[in-house]
Amino acid sequence: MLEKKETIFALSTPTGKSALAVIRISGEKSYSLVETFSSNMPKKANIATFNNLVTKKNEVIDQTITTFFKKPKSFTGEDMVEISIHGSNAVIKKALSIFSNISGVRLSVPGEFTRRAFENNKLDLTQVEAIADIIDAETEMQRAQAISHLSGNFYKNTREIFDMLKNILANVEARIDFSDEDLPEDLVENNKEQIKNIIKKINNILKGSASSLSIRDGFIIPILGKPNTGKSSFINNISGRDIAIVTELPGTTRDIIESFLDIDGYPVKFLDTAGIRESEDVIEKIGIEKTLSISKGSDLNIVFIDKKNDIDEFKDIKNPVYVMSKQDKTKNPFKQDFFYNISSKSNFGISDLLKIIKEKIKRKTLHENSHISRERHIVCLKSTLWHLENTKKIKNIDLFAEDLRLALKKLSSLFGSVDIEDILDIIFSDFCIGK
Repeated sequence: MLEKKETIFALSTPTGKSALAVIRISGEKSYSLVETFSSNMPKKANIATFNNLVTKKNEVIDQTITTFFKKPKSFTGEDMVEISIHGSNAVIKKALSIFSNISGVRLSVPGEFTRRAFENNKLDLTQVEAIADIIDAETEMQRAQAISHLSGNFYKNTREIFDMLKNILANVEARIDFSDEDLPEDLVENNKEQIKNIIKKINNILKGSASSLSIRDGFIIPILGKPNTGKSSFINNISGRDIAIVTELPGTTRDIIESFLDIDGYPVKFLDTAGIRESEDVIEKIGIEKTLSISKGSDLNIVFIDKKNDIDEFKDIKNPVYVMSKQDKTKNPFKQDFFYNISSKSNFGISDLLKIIKEKIKRKTLHENSHISRERHIVCLKSTLWHLENTKKIKNIDLFAEDLRLALKKLSSLFGSVDIEDILDIIFSDFCIGK
């Protein structure tokens, strides 16, 4: 574990020239440290103060806005100081240098400010992850999901389940440890009814997990079809640059080429793939196998065809949108019975096709209410479910309690470990034991 007694500092804005930059200092020495190099240190917490940052020889480094945050009401839960300075490389370098050689003070390691916030119970693990997601967000949907997560929506849902389980376990532990007290004999059976409701709640959270992960990581949409049907021209068009080789020769694309697109806030990863055909070329065959494999786990598949009859050859592809390209040559109307016409050369139908794609992936998120953003969350919830389902078959109270403990342990790994004191507090507050 990182040493909490040390005071840490770091530049909290990107390096390089900017109008402003922010230096953060956190720890026991943060106030006195900055005061040593200040002409007008804030006298009260949470009040931004105009302050000259100076050297020990009283040389002015820069005019700053300095704010002091008193523990525990700070981001890290420790005393903190934030200094807003002008964002020139020279000023930043000079400002950081004055903190570098002070005993008990060091440059922070990556993520250490947030790590301390977690260790001081200012954030749970899901909120820590949400901070990373906010920083990495590239689309509106990613931003909205990360903010919801940071605001504690996912935490509140899962914490409610956690507290319900904790109370059930406390009741069962009381029955085991204080069996001579006047406690209900049918405790196990009564608690099984509560567990059924908890299982239902967890399943409801898991319902939207696939689309939540897609929002964070991007919806996967392969571009499939036979060779020379316009797949590479299409990905070049929507990418705004030539990322795929386009020739008249079939089989040019052999590996996966990825292009990220923000479609009205929805993050989409389009994958240009190898043309599907019979081939004796070993490398091309590997590419085709990879294409078919990716199509099975995708959110949507854009299938390029030469003629309407080609649809039958791709009938096993899941979630397809059939497209006939090269409309500038065929002059067909945009919408047919089962496919859409576009031209990557003239842009005909491209924007309409993207709208169709957006509507289809939007439908996948309509029932989203869990804001699960990581595979870790799914693993924790499914592991919890497994132990809860197991309690249905158990009549022995000791074994019943053990599965409850394991379920609680799995669920607690979402945001931190359960303390045995939590269980004891409930036992001694909810039961008249030891009168």
